[in-house]
Amino acid sequence: MAYQPNQPMQGKQFQCPPADPIMTDPERVVRDFYHPQKVQVIHPIQIVNRHHCVPVYEHVYTCSEVDEYCGTHPHPHQGMLRK
Repeated sequence: MAYQPNQPMQGKQFQCPPADPIMTDPERVVRDFYHPQKVQVIHPIQIVNRHHCVPVYEHVYTCSEVDEYCGTHPHPHQGMLRK
């Protein structure tokens, strides 16, 4: 130990008197524990049935019949033949 100027040396080493303890503010230590907790998440689903009209062609044929006169004699509804 180093020599203390105001302390007499009496053959033994100098010892400091006990000091009063210093108390600091407590430090907070937080330990987090996690535990599973079930939570339902509901996903609503709406099904929409959409109906669309799509044109599909259906070919329909009509038939008509007529008589045509092709002879050398005049048809009653035609004019007179020239000579």
